[in-house]
Parts: sequence; C-alpha cells; structure tokens
Amino acid sequence: MIKLLLRKWLQGLMMILCVSVVTFALLGFAGGDALTRLRDNPQISEETIERLRRVYGLDQPLVIRYFRWLSGAVTGDLGESTYFRVPVSGLVWARSVSTFLLGTAAFAIALTLAVPLSLIGVRYKSKTIAAFIDLLILVTASTPRIVLALVALAISVRLASFTVDTSSLVLFWLAALALSAPLISAFLAQFHGELQRIMREDFIKLARAKGLNESAVILRHAVRPALNPVLTIAGLSLGGVLGGSVIVESVLGRQGLGTLMVSAVRARDLPLVMGIVLFTSTAIWLGNALGELLQVVNDKRLRDLGF
Repeated sequence: MIKLLLRKWLQGLMMILCVSVVTFALLGFAGGDALTRLRDNPQISEETIERLRRVYGLDQPLVIRYFRWLSGAVTGDLGESTYFRVPVSGLVWARSVSTFLLGTAAFAIALTLAVPLSLIGVRYKSKTIAAFIDLLILVTASTPRIVLALVALAISVRLASFTVDTSSLVLFWLAALALSAPLISAFLAQFHGELQRIMREDFIKLARAKGLNESAVILRHAVRPALNPVLTIAGLSLGGVLGGSVIVESVLGRQGLGTLMVSAVRARDLPLVMGIVLFTSTAIWLGNALGELLQVVNDKRLRDLGF
C-alpha cells in the first residue's frame, strides 16, 4: 500500500507539473495578456500600458514568468487575479465548493440509477428490462450536455412561479441530472456488463450448487468483483465532470469553476487560469488515485500482486 501511495504521489506530481508547463506555454504563445484590451480605450496611453506591464511582470520572458509563478505556487501563493483583483487561491476555493457539490450530486444520481438497474437486470433476466437498460445507455451517452442543460433551463423557467428556495433547489438537481448523463451511461454499461460476465463464472455456479438463492449469489459473490471497473471509471470520470461543468454552469448561470474558467479565459487572466488548472489537475489526480486505492482494498488479488 505504501508503494502504491508513493507511486501515485510521484505520478501526480509529474502530471501536475507537465500540465502547468503546457498550459502556461499555450497561453503565452496565444498572444495578448490581461492588459491587451486596454489598448481599445483611447484614454489610456501606450506608455501607461507598458508601465503596467512592468508592474505585473508581463514584460519578462515566458520562462522567467513561469518559474516565478511556480515558485509562488509551491509556497501556496497563486498570485492575484488581474480581472477580479482578489487572491486567486481564495477565489478558486470559493467557486470550487459549488462545483464540488454539483459533481457529488451527479455521481450520486448516476450510482443510484446504475447500481439498482444493473442488479435488477441480472436478477430477473427480462428482455424488457435489458432493452430499457440498453436504451438508457444509448440516450445518456449520445445526448450532448448542452442539450440537457438547455432542457433544464427551460424547466427552471417553468418553475419560476415557485418560491426562490424551491426553485433554486430544483435547478440544482436539474443541473446535477444534466451533468450526470455521461456517468449514468458509463456506470450502467460497465457494471451491468461486468455482472453479466461474472454470473457465468465457475465460482458463481459453485455458489448456486451450495443452495444459495439467486439474490444471495448476486449480492454476496458477484457484486464485489464487478465493482472494479466501476471504480476505475469513477476515477477517470472526474475530469469529464469538471469539463462538463463549464457547459452546465454557463447555461444555467451557476457560479462555479466552470463559469470562472470562462471568465478567466475571456479576460486573459493568466494567474486565475493557472490557479484553476492547478486545482482541477490536483482534483483529477486525487480522484484517480482514490479509485485505484479502492480497487486494491476491494480486490485481494491486487494486494497479493503487490499493488
């Protein structure tokens, strides 16, 4: 377990470093900065803009600016947002709470639908249930998030006559439902397919031969080994959830990391963009590491192999 934690820590460190380098380079080579838009104001002279560039260090070479940002990030100082004029760390943390709650609700919806449906489908072996599961996987996998977000927005407009508290709560769950659609298809396809495969294994036949009923066979012997693919998908899906929050939050007007990233990119707010990238990269790494750790805890074979 210590070897696993050490390996994941080193992988996460290298991943975050590479992502930060690539992001900083792409933003630098794209041209322009947070002060470029000031040139559209005829009341601000070119000398004033150049003086501001020196104040914010934007006149320095890209490499020097990156290492200056990296040295501050290591100590926890992500700088100040040039657009919002507040510390980046506090702003990103405040907005991340909203996105975290939305993502948690999306995961809860996906698991609440995927796990019971998979168990019912394997238990009763009904063609109708199997067809419904296949249809749900197809619909949730193929429907774009922006379409779901627009539907959620239309429903929220219909609910505008309710009280503010009720309307905001319904809008939250509608946003979570729109965000959960790809998760539902992934979890349902993986868990249902893995359960079907495991139910044909020899140890399942042995459990039936011992006289256990079908429900006991599924819950006691099939569910646990079938969870490993779900744990893997859950860890890998965190990036998709954070990416999908950009669309869902922008359409529904929620103040989270998604809308903050859009504002930062439009304003060419480099410190804020880098702060969001650093935070999301760390969150994705933690999600993947947690998924792999749960697999080791769930599967004794992985522990025996030294993972």
